[in-house]
Amino acid sequence: MEACRAKLFPAGLAVFLLLSLIIPNAGFAGEGPDNPPQNETEFIRFDKYAGVFIGPGSMKNRITDVDGFADKGNSGSVSKYDDTGFVGGVIVGRKFDVGGLTLRMELDGTLTNVSASTNKLDPENLDETAGSEFSWIVSARGGVEQAVGCVTVFVTIGLAFADISNSVTDIDPSDSGSVMDPDDSFGKDSTEVGWVVGAGAEAALSDAWALRLEGLHMDFGESTHLVNRSADNRCCGPKTPRRAVSYEVENRLSTARLAIIRRF
Repeated sequence: MEACRAKLFPAGLAVFLLLSLIIPNAGFAGEGPDNPPQNETEFIRFDKYAGVFIGPGSMKNRITDVDGFADKGNSGSVSKYDDTGFVGGVIVGRKFDVGGLTLRMELDGTLTNVSASTNKLDPENLDETAGSEFSWIVSARGGVEQAVGCVTVFVTIGLAFADISNSVTDIDPSDSGSVMDPDDSFGKDSTEVGWVVGAGAEAALSDAWALRLEGLHMDFGESTHLVNRSADNRCCGPKTPRRAVSYEVENRLSTARLAIIRRF
């Protein structure tokens, strides 16, 4: 319930953003600068822009062995695995004035090669490996900006969708060598929904072009995955029941993006 409430505001903001980008003049009282406002709360200007970006990405993951299955009865043991890579993509957006504020709405698409893994689930035998990988991300964000001298600073918040692969691979010895135990392993590739916050600054290069430096942090929450599905092993110690056991995985990604923006 708390997680749903935490996502309610960015989800609503994302829906409004999508409508504003897709439907011409959605939510606007006038059509642009040539239509003067009827009162001081009307939208008095709006600009469209698009751009491309590139930069580093850093993923941070946590996997919790809820029952202590891999970690020999140490219930709730946590393994962290982080790594870095690169991200790149495109941005489209609109900005408009209302009262004394300049607001912006953005939609962006990102491709990335960021992945990470750890073999510390079983710290004694090191035969179980957890891994996570991001493939693509789409975020919808709204925010506010402020001019500071010749630089424009801004903050944004919204909703993010990402293709994330999470897995645990258990390797067992056999007469023919080491083999994967599919019952004690899992692999899932799914589209996850999370929240995103960001901040950055833009500097004009000309009337039409701007250079942007921006940081985003995305949190995709927690997902639960079952292993020992056949219940052929005891769940968490010599005298515990035979049943399926679970891992909980948390995925987060932070990016720093350098973008070139074209205003229309």
